[in-house]
Amino acid sequence: MFHSKSVKFLLVVLPFLLTQLHAQTITQESFLEKLKKNHPLFEKESLAVEVEREAQNSIAGSQDWLMFSSMNLSSETPAIVFSGPERIDILSLHGGIQKQFWNTGGRLTASFTGSRAEIDIDPLFGFPDGFYQNELAMTYSHPLLKNKRGFLDRLVHDLKQYDIDFTEIIALENQENFLAGSASKFLNWVFLSEQQNIFSEQLKLSKEELANVRRKRNANLVDEVDVIRAEDAVLIYKQSLMLAASRGKAVQAELAVLSRDTDLYNLSPEKDIYALTTLSSLDQETAQLKQNSRLLKSLQIRLEQIELRQRGFEETEKADLSLVAQLNLRSFDTALGESMVLDKPDAVVGLQYSLPLGNRTAKADVQRTEIQMKQIAKQIEEITLDLESAVTNVYTQLQELQKVLSLNQEQIESAKRKTEEELKLYNQGRGQLTFVIQSRDSEQNAKLTYAQNALSYHRLLLSYRAFLDELLPSNSQE
Repeated sequence: MFHSKSVKFLLVVLPFLLTQLHAQTITQESFLEKLKKNHPLFEKESLAVEVEREAQNSIAGSQDWLMFSSMNLSSETPAIVFSGPERIDILSLHGGIQKQFWNTGGRLTASFTGSRAEIDIDPLFGFPDGFYQNELAMTYSHPLLKNKRGFLDRLVHDLKQYDIDFTEIIALENQENFLAGSASKFLNWVFLSEQQNIFSEQLKLSKEELANVRRKRNANLVDEVDVIRAEDAVLIYKQSLMLAASRGKAVQAELAVLSRDTDLYNLSPEKDIYALTTLSSLDQETAQLKQNSRLLKSLQIRLEQIELRQRGFEETEKADLSLVAQLNLRSFDTALGESMVLDKPDAVVGLQYSLPLGNRTAKADVQRTEIQMKQIAKQIEEITLDLESAVTNVYTQLQELQKVLSLNQEQIESAKRKTEEELKLYNQGRGQLTFVIQSRDSEQNAKLTYAQNALSYHRLLLSYRAFLDELLPSNSQE
């Protein structure tokens, strides 16, 4: 008997022990969080999006200021000299900056050119033998038709944004598919754990039955064959338990490697495999599918991208009419210092117009994109029907499986009552142990069938959630 102090100790420690035992489990949600944190696939998919973003940033570099420069040295000796120079040497330096303005489509160029010319000529002509010439020029062109407001300048950059959005969706879809596959493996672990519980319970009952049969045999109430039958039943349940345990350990080890968490080897899965989920109406679920489906969103992104590209082709069909303004400041002098005084200005303002004749390439591109848009629109319609039919299929299976699981429960209760009655008859000497063992096997099979159908239910539920893109919400990547 326990002393009062021992009883008090147990009352204090037992809740703590139960808490610790409960802490040695892991839920499916916690496991998936570990995967998202530790598995390289998630970072790899995020990096794919970053690659596209940097590609877009590189396109934006065309807005940067562009600096240019050049230096030239030329020397010319005329083949025939009558009254002109015998030799001309010119050294020129040229440099400046350019910039595109995406908001307006304008182009600004500012440049400076300085040159020094040495002329070998007869001094009788009175022409200086050397002089300096400098020029500061500024030019701005502004589109009025084609590329108005910089549409064509920004086009490649804007088109790239659709690639980024598409890559984000594909990354999320790849991550969710991986989570769905891993969650399915976790369900296998839960099922194998439940199998072990069923076999453990049956093994316990079989051992009790074996002890009972041995007592009856010692009292010469049953034949030796009943002892052998009872021992055989114990061995069968032991083998079944060991097989389920080995399979469970294999899945557990696989999940531990996937999640990069060695603590998983010391945990057991926590999930009520028999729990059922109440679904919304099929119409509501279908409406949610059409609104949230990543596959449909990805096609919509491609459709919008092609629409923008078509606008670009239509823009290139337009005539090129630009307003051009130019201001020049020049100087010319034999002295370097005086030549730096730019006192000879001139300005030009005008319109430039050009129109490609025929422009068959742009027209063909417009026609091609129109056909592509129709094609994608039909593809969206096709995929919508496919998804709707698939969701309807899984939804119907889930509803019907709930009915099957209810029947499984009734079957288990019936098998239990039958085992109890067979056991009563056997203990009263009016039945056979074979019937007891057979009834217990039927009870075990009913439980295993219940667990197998429950596994099928949760696998279908997992597929259903994946169809609706609920395993990994779109904002979870941020």
